[in-house]
Amino acid sequence: MNLYLHPVCAVVAWLAFAYKLSALRKSPRDYALIALCGALLFSALSFTVAEPALYQAIDRLLGVPNSAALMCMGCVVALLACQQVVLTFWAHPPGLAWRRARPRVLAAVLVLAALIGLFVAMSPTHERPTDVSLYYAGRPLYAGYLLIFLAYYTFGEIETGRLGHRYANVSHRLWLRRGLRLTAAGSWLTLGFSLIRIADIVLAEHSAALRELEAVAWVCGDVGALLTHIGWTLPGWGPALSAPRRWLRAWRQYRRLRPLWHALHEVTPTIELTASANGFWSRFRPSTLEFMVYRQVIEIRDGQLALRSYTDPEAVRIARELGRAAGRSGKDLQAIEEATQLASMVRSRERNTLPSAHPVPRAATGPQGSDLTDEINWLVKVAEAMRTCPHVAAGVEGIQARMSAPADNRR
Repeated sequence: MNLYLHPVCAVVAWLAFAYKLSALRKSPRDYALIALCGALLFSALSFTVAEPALYQAIDRLLGVPNSAALMCMGCVVALLACQQVVLTFWAHPPGLAWRRARPRVLAAVLVLAALIGLFVAMSPTHERPTDVSLYYAGRPLYAGYLLIFLAYYTFGEIETGRLGHRYANVSHRLWLRRGLRLTAAGSWLTLGFSLIRIADIVLAEHSAALRELEAVAWVCGDVGALLTHIGWTLPGWGPALSAPRRWLRAWRQYRRLRPLWHALHEVTPTIELTASANGFWSRFRPSTLEFMVYRQVIEIRDGQLALRSYTDPEAVRIARELGRAAGRSGKDLQAIEEATQLASMVRSRERNTLPSAHPVPRAATGPQGSDLTDEINWLVKVAEAMRTCPHVAAGVEGIQARMSAPADNRR
């Protein structure tokens, strides 16, 4: 299995590094981004050097058997340190982040120094590009060498998983939150690799090395790494995945608000704001259509404010009573009331007739929402009620009946 996963991990890591490197050119002083590029670069190098052909070529070049294994481990130590630095800088201001990052970097340097010293002391003589850990697990020096690496590896992955999960819970950016959770999941999964490796060392003296779990160890390491690569880059390209859904949602909102906007625009054309100069293809961008919906909301509210003196409270009362009789309550009833208010405004303005028998009412705005999304959803509900609710039509017909009645009957 790892014969296929390793090359995939290497390719994904290099692509992720190239993707983030292009972002670094735009923000060369973003220390978190620098650390993230470093993590992806070291990950790509570790998978690339582990390929048997390149592994053997490096050994021949340096003249030291299994020196490529030391390079792979060194890259892993560096990428774990970089990952912790990334999360530290994302969670804290630069001054505090530097203070918190220094001990993590120092720990990585000390681990690297210990690995190099032990590797030189044990002087491995047999090149093992595919099973070096299993082959040397029974030797005390190598056991110490591997335990130091695995201790730091386990600590680094636990820290990445813990911090990634913690910061995901407080992040307000959807795709950053998803990316951090995916990175945390990948880090937790890679712990399977270190646990199996530790078991190899512990059981080596009893000739019970867990060779049957070797494939499981590599799957945990490789799949976990893939998840972290995707997670680190997801905040950048993830929003593009939701673009079709955003466009479709904005298009539906725009179409459902259009009749209400058109009715108000017919009697108060001045509510229309100056059109922005957009090209033909720009309308297919979610942001453009979302802006058009935002404009609709502003213009509808402007029209409602301009026509407030044309509201007929009697029409609203009739619609409210009919709604209550039909079992409507809460926001449904409020939507009927506001839709009737708007419909009565339009009808009175079309006839240029003020409901002078009543004081000028304050324009209704419905339930108070927390943001623009709530406002849009509310106006969509009001627009639907104005278009389809029979109680709204009954209230407006009451206006027409009173206006059509003889003057003596209206007294």
